[in-house]
Amino acid sequence: MTHDLVALAIPLLWLSPLLAAFVVQFMIREPTRQRDVAIGVAWVVFAVAVGAFLLNGWDSHFDRDDLESGLFLSLRFHMAVDGLNALLLPMTAAIALASLLSTPRSDLRGHTAARILAVEGTLLGCFLALDAATLSLFWVGSMLPLWQDTRRSKSRPLHLVMTLAIAGTTLALVAALVLMAQAGAAGSASPFDLLALTQASTSLPSSVGWLFLFAALLRMGIFPLHLWLTAAGWRAPGYSAMPALFTSLGSFGLARVVMPLFPRLCEQVSTPLVILGAITALYGAVLAVGQYDLRRVISYFWVSQMGLVLTGLATLNAPGVSGGLLQAMSSVVEVCGLMLIALEVEARAGTTDMRLLGGLVRRAPRLTTGFLLLSASAVGFPGTISFVAEDLAIQGLLYEHQLAAALMLVVTAINGVALFKAFKQTFLGPGSQHAKDLRSFADLRGWEYRASVAMMATLLIGGLMPQPLLAVRAGVVDALQKLEPAKAVAHAAPAHDDHDDDD
Repeated sequence: MTHDLVALAIPLLWLSPLLAAFVVQFMIREPTRQRDVAIGVAWVVFAVAVGAFLLNGWDSHFDRDDLESGLFLSLRFHMAVDGLNALLLPMTAAIALASLLSTPRSDLRGHTAARILAVEGTLLGCFLALDAATLSLFWVGSMLPLWQDTRRSKSRPLHLVMTLAIAGTTLALVAALVLMAQAGAAGSASPFDLLALTQASTSLPSSVGWLFLFAALLRMGIFPLHLWLTAAGWRAPGYSAMPALFTSLGSFGLARVVMPLFPRLCEQVSTPLVILGAITALYGAVLAVGQYDLRRVISYFWVSQMGLVLTGLATLNAPGVSGGLLQAMSSVVEVCGLMLIALEVEARAGTTDMRLLGGLVRRAPRLTTGFLLLSASAVGFPGTISFVAEDLAIQGLLYEHQLAAALMLVVTAINGVALFKAFKQTFLGPGSQHAKDLRSFADLRGWEYRASVAMMATLLIGGLMPQPLLAVRAGVVDALQKLEPAKAVAHAAPAHDDHDDDD
């Protein structure tokens, strides 16, 4: 019974938002109906995602596929709910719903609602996919709505940066095609099946692994591939809280494709990736301190967080991988929450330039409290998810990269300075003349307030009771630990035999 329910939920999760996006964009003209349809579908998807997690997420393992999706229009989509994506499904659905509910009615016209739904559908498709072709198609498609909006913007540099990001993202599709050709030549009956490829004894070409690795690092916004991320955070349209989910797709790609399929490559680049992650974390933190625009502060903090995620995953040990995966999830919630508050400030004040703000606490105490609590969580305040994630990541680094572990503590402190400096300039102190001239500055209300409270509650409850979150992905971490040495030995054995034959 559980199997049937989850199998039914899988196509509903990714297909419903995409169909709703088409309907809202092209078939409904009345703005009120567009908003109602978009929010209604988002509620349904969120309920289905939570149900799929509760039904199967607790018992799923990375190396077991028993929830394959069925036929649709004569095409078979190999998808499943497992320990790696079980948490990402309700998180993605919740953030899409929060974005729709928090966007002002005047801004939530058809194209905006359709973009949010399209991003939600493609991201859910990515997380559910268990074959390289489907994952790569959704991977590329997830950035197209944002690229489409930047094409209409007046900023040519922004459009150029996003075009380059799209071009780099297509490397995942190229890698999938090369992977199919290689696996087919080796006699594989399922050349796209990630699970079959993981269990195969044949060695995959490292060039394909490099392509997937580059695509994942680009999607994470790792230095020097971070320009699209800061551009999206600062200059993208009003629903720019959604792109925060794109970076979780990068860390997901590392854990779903690169680490299990290319263990020898991961071992070879482990130390360079730790160094690159540390550089990214420090780079983003230092630049965040010097920004004058609230959205730019959050954008560079976002870059820094992705560096922390990469350092954890690159350790390839259980504490580091667990911390990296947990940090990837918590940073999405934190960045989305901070960005939604920044967008609400912009909608009310007409700017996020902190030099033109100040003293907003007197007019908007809820907004001020929300930003403060999200900032505290984002820098790893005790009792939050980030505190647990950073602790695990640093434990993983201490095995072989003690200097990087010490640097992560410094980065966390700098990030705290950046966010609390932004908090002080925006919400505390005497207001600027522009802030004083604002006739009305409404506090959080209605669904804006509820969405912010839900995000803060998630971060707090997850921090106080992290064990259930870690237990969901325990199978993933264990499977990755088993795959690393097993595949490395299997891949090395043929080469050793050939050497003996030559002798």
